Amino acid sequence: MPTGGTSPTRRRPGSVAGRGRSLRPPTPPAAQESSTSAEDSPARSLSRSGRILHWSGWAKLGAALTTIATLAVAGGTVGALYFTNQSLRATNNQYGLSQQTAATDRFRLAAEQLASDKVNVRLSGIYLLERLARDSPADHATVFAVIAAFVRTQAAANDCATWSAAAPVDIQAALTVIGRREITLEQPTDRPDLSRTCLTTADLVGAKLANVKLDYAKLAQASLTDADLSDASLARTSLAHAKLIRTKLIGANLVNADLAGAGMLGADLSKAALVWANLAGAIFWGASLAEANLQSANLTGADFKDANLRGADLSGANLTGADLSKADLSGANLTEANLTGIVYDNRTRWPIGFTPSP
Repeated sequence: MPTGGTSPTRRRPGSVAGRGRSLRPPTPPAAQESSTSAEDSPARSLSRSGRILHWSGWAKLGAALTTIATLAVAGGTVGALYFTNQSLRATNNQYGLSQQTAATDRFRLAAEQLASDKVNVRLSGIYLLERLARDSPADHATVFAVIAAFVRTQAAANDCATWSAAAPVDIQAALTVIGRREITLEQPTDRPDLSRTCLTTADLVGAKLANVKLDYAKLAQASLTDADLSDASLARTSLAHAKLIRTKLIGANLVNADLAGAGMLGADLSKAALVWANLAGAIFWGASLAEANLQSANLTGADFKDANLRGADLSGANLTGADLSKADLSGANLTEANLTGIVYDNRTRWPIGFTPSP
């Protein structure tokens, strides 16, 4: 109820006492922020895009991706190379097996041909073996062991009495093949064995027979001009009247060998063993027998014109009637050597302190 005679103040609907504010609810803070964010979004997007484009990690990420790609390619390449290598290995193994099979078949065929009773078939077998030795170095020693065995069985030493003036054509072919073989493929134990064979009148000119076994063989009248028989074994071998012109017999074993009447002009017998050898009437013009062992050898009537006998051991040797004109015997051992009737001249060189009989 009003007091003091004043009238009560009326309020307007929707207004607050003492203020003229609207009664509409205030805008929530979130709505304000949203409005502000909406207004600022283009600028912020540009700012973020700039930061992404200029991010320092892009280079490292790119390098990492490049490395991964490179490793992937490398892995694929290695895998391809591995499978290629495996394929090549399998192919090579198959090829090697086929080659070995072919070599075996050729060897069998050649062996069968050597056993034929027809000379032309045997010749085919000999040349087939030679070709096999060239194509398959691993079979070299076996091939020439078979050829040498063929010679030993088909030309045994005790068959020489039935030979004509020339060696049989198949034996000569086998000897020719042996004489031109590739000796660099041989080991010392691989040398062909031609011992106890009949090779009389055989043609071995220029033959490579170093280290070959020829013990007890018969090579009378054989032609060995320019052949190489260095370190060959020729013990008790017959080389009577053989042609050994410029033949190399360095270090050869000629113990008890028969070289009577052999022509050894310019031959090299340095350090050869000629103990008890028969060299009667042999011709040694310009030959070298330096440091050769000629103990008790028969040198009766041998011709040593211009020969080199330096350091040779001639102790107990029989040089009756030998011609030593221009020969060099410096340092030779002439102990108990028989020098009866020797021929020499003022160019003959004797060991120091030795004076020959007038």
